[in-house]
Amino acid sequence: MARGTAESSHGLSYKATEQAIGRWREGVDLEDLVKLIESEKSDDRIAGAYYLNEVSKDFVILKIAAIKLSRDALSTCRRAFVLYITTSGYYDEELAELLVKCLLDLDLYVRVSTIKWAMSSSQEVFLDFSKRVESGTGRPGPKFSNPLSNDFWNSSNRNRALRGIEIARRFRLGEEIGVIRKSVIGEDSFIFDSIEFSNTTRERYARWKK
Repeated sequence: MARGTAESSHGLSYKATEQAIGRWREGVDLEDLVKLIESEKSDDRIAGAYYLNEVSKDFVILKIAAIKLSRDALSTCRRAFVLYITTSGYYDEELAELLVKCLLDLDLYVRVSTIKWAMSSSQEVFLDFSKRVESGTGRPGPKFSNPLSNDFWNSSNRNRALRGIEIARRFRLGEEIGVIRKSVIGEDSFIFDSIEFSNTTRERYARWKK
């Protein structure tokens, strides 16, 4: 990728892409990556989201760009935000609020990525995040003129947020996903399948290579 440009990833050869990622990992030409992430073209933003997680470095300029992805209409971009926060280790009040929104995301890939982040975060971060979730931080505001309708969805979002935290907390305490699955009522089976799939990757690989 030429310096100072934000060409679509579709025009890059494999070698050029690898070279660009290598430079970005060194903190060079990060403006090019940011331009992809901030592009008005959805294909460019998706490419930028992918490259962001290939780079996975804790550069402030990338943190700012990742925050913009968290508000993107494309769920692929919102998930990339969560994955970047997971690998970079960034955490602050603004990120916590955005992560609560991702925990409540209607896209299950975004939601489960946030639960996995909570499962792997430090104890200090997890306790802070849990308190924020339990207090209602980051939940959607009123949408209806009828307050009873708002109460209905407030309750739904609260329960959904608490289920996500419960799954992460119990996993951190050493419970098997199969056990958690049976007792956390109302959670989509895909969430548990995705977590179990991630946790058994090495086991499946070892069986395959026997």
